Amino acid sequence: MPDLSVELCGLNFRNPFILSSATPTKTAKNIKKGIDSGWAGAVMKGLSEYEHTRVYPRPRFKVYWLKDQGGYPKIIPRSFVITDIEEGSHLSPEDYVKELNVTKKLVGEDGIIIGQITAGDLETWENFIELINGSKADMVELNFSCPYAGEPGTQEEGVKAGWATMYMAEEAIKLARKKSAIPFSTKISSQTGEVDEWAVKFEKAGAPCLTLSHRISFIDFDIETAKPIPFPCILGFGGPYLVGFSLKYIAKSAPKVNVPIMANLGMLEWTDAIKYVMVGASTIQSCSAVMVHGYEVVNSWISDISKYLEEHGYSSINELRGKALQHIMPPHKVKRGHQGIYAVVDKQKCTGCGICKRTCFYFAIDIKEGKAVVDLPKCDGCGLCSELCPEDAISAVKLSEKDLYQRPDSRPYNRRI
Repeated sequence: MPDLSVELCGLNFRNPFILSSATPTKTAKNIKKGIDSGWAGAVMKGLSEYEHTRVYPRPRFKVYWLKDQGGYPKIIPRSFVITDIEEGSHLSPEDYVKELNVTKKLVGEDGIIIGQITAGDLETWENFIELINGSKADMVELNFSCPYAGEPGTQEEGVKAGWATMYMAEEAIKLARKKSAIPFSTKISSQTGEVDEWAVKFEKAGAPCLTLSHRISFIDFDIETAKPIPFPCILGFGGPYLVGFSLKYIAKSAPKVNVPIMANLGMLEWTDAIKYVMVGASTIQSCSAVMVHGYEVVNSWISDISKYLEEHGYSSINELRGKALQHIMPPHKVKRGHQGIYAVVDKQKCTGCGICKRTCFYFAIDIKEGKAVVDLPKCDGCGLCSELCPEDAISAVKLSEKDLYQRPDSRPYNRRI
C-alpha cells in the first residue's frame, strides 16, 4: 500500500489530512472523534484575546447554494458556501490550554495536535506563545487571516483582529521564532495583497511553515429592509468553490519559498488533495467538507488517493509534490490560433432546447425541425455551446487541419514565445 505519511517541521503525520480550526475542532471530544475517524491532525479552534469572540449568536450558521441546487443530500455541489459568526474559541486562555492538554491525552500519538493563536499587539502575542509553550500541543498556528473579525462597519472601525494583523505579522513571527518552544506555522490572509509576496516575507521573518490560505469576506442584504443578512456585519465567505484560489496561492508561493506549506481552503474531493500536493503542499487542512459530510469523509479520500497512487506507480504521496509546477506558464505563452475546430451536433442526443442558440455570440446556431444546426462559416469553435448543453449533444471537434472558412483571428499563433 502506498505511503501517505508526511513529515512536517519534524512531526510525522500519518496522512496529509488535518482538521482546520473551526467548529469541528472546538473541543477535545470533537478532535478525538476526528482523529479516530482517520484525520492525521487537528488545529484547535483558535484562541483570541477579545471577550466578544467567546460568545456566539444563535443560530449562527447560514449555508448558501446547497439545498436549492438539486440532488441534495446525495449530491453536494461545489458551489455551497458556509458563513457564520464564530471568530474564535469559546474558551478563556487558561481553559484553552487545559482543553489542549485533555485533547493530547485523549489522542496520544495517534494524531498531531495544533493550537492556534491570534492577537492584536505584540505583548499579547508573546503571552499567548508562552501560554502554548506550557501546553501539550505538538505545534501552534499563528493566525493572521480571519476574513471578517477585524472588518469595520460604515460608522466605526473594527478591532485589530483577523486580516488586520497581517501588517504586524513579520514582527510577531520574529517573536515566535525566539519564544516558541514548539514548531509553528503562519496562516496568511488572502485579502491583503499577493499571497506569494507575503509568503516570501513570512519565510524571511523566520516562519518554518506556511498555511495557505483563508476564505474571503462578503456581505449580503435583505432588499426589503436594506439590512445586512444573516448578521449586520461583513462575514466570512468560504467553501469548496474557492479551491482554485487556494491552488493558485500555493502554485505561486511554492517556487519562491523553502519551507513546507499547509494547504487550506476548498478541499471537498480526494482529487483536490492530489492537486494541492502537485502544486507544492505537504498537508491539507479542511473544514467545509467535514461540516456537510462529517468527520468520516476522510476515509474515502484516503482510500481513493491510495488507489490513485498505486495505479500510477507511486510508492509515496510525497513523490507528487510540486509535480504540476513545471507546467504552469504565463498567458502569453499559451498555444493559440488552433484551426479546424467547429461545433458538431449529435442529433440523437439533441432535444432542441435552444440553449446553444441563445448563447452563441457568433450567431452560428439555429433550431430547425427540433434540432440544433450549426452554420460552419459563422462558427468560431469557441466551445461555449458544448459547455452549456444539458444533454452533451454538441461538441467542439477538430474537423480539419486548417480552417474550412476564413476567421478574423485564424492566423496561427502556435509558438511559445
